Amino acid sequence: MDNHSAGFGKTLLKIRKNKHYSQQYMAENKIHQSTYSKMERDLIEPTLGNYRHLLSRLDMTDEEFHYIMREYNHSEKEQLVAAFLNLSFNDVPLLKEIREKALIYLDVHTDYIIADIVHLTDALIILARTGDILNARKEAMPVWGRLEKLDGWYLVELGMINAMLFLFPIDEAILISETAFKQTKKYAGHPSTTKIATSLRYNLCLLLLKNNRYEETIACIDELIPAAKQAGSYRHLSVCYLRKGFALAKSGMPEGQIMIDQAFRLIEAADDPAFKASLENEYTILEEAASS
Repeated sequence: MDNHSAGFGKTLLKIRKNKHYSQQYMAENKIHQSTYSKMERDLIEPTLGNYRHLLSRLDMTDEEFHYIMREYNHSEKEQLVAAFLNLSFNDVPLLKEIREKALIYLDVHTDYIIADIVHLTDALIILARTGDILNARKEAMPVWGRLEKLDGWYLVELGMINAMLFLFPIDEAILISETAFKQTKKYAGHPSTTKIATSLRYNLCLLLLKNNRYEETIACIDELIPAAKQAGSYRHLSVCYLRKGFALAKSGMPEGQIMIDQAFRLIEAADDPAFKASLENEYTILEEAASS
């Protein structure tokens, strides 16, 4: 079990002692005492069944155990994937930094997801610098070519789909997002699911808005506003107000400008100048797209 080879026993021993658990408590008549002792001394590796039993006795997930085993750090790959999925996709310097780290990682490892990140950072850099969506789409096609062949998408693939959604023509993006939403339902109750599903919905709303599909945009955003209010997220709520207000205004509804003003008042009240600048930039981009 490669995942548990280096430092597993040392970590197991440290956690057990910190919790003041005995070896007998950990083994619980499921693992022979001598076998357990050898695990703590890194003389043998646990079977998968034993590993799951030990995690249960420690009241700990696999993710937390490995985080502790790495001296309270994520693995290099985990850090790369998280950095990519959490970044602002028009941040070119950060995209370039992630791309370089991904290439260095691929010099040592063969990894489909990290290779996907290289393709997608290339695509997003092109899009941010030139606005050339056709060339950006070409860079991303190897990723989509791999993902569309899969029987289903798991959380990391859903994150990749979300990152490249802007690169598809609008009707294709709608179909892909609908498929992705269905996939997230398999993960009901998983802590990452809500974040991915919400992000997909926000990105789809923005795509609809940029393509002047205002009625669909309003319906999409109306599904997001209650969740933003319930979560107490002034940032999400201000984005909803801005996008819905813009769609209403472009549809000839006078209440649209009222809602846009409400979005900026909300950010000003929260005293968040950095996000206000981001919101102003989005408004400018939307105005330019609508007039082109």
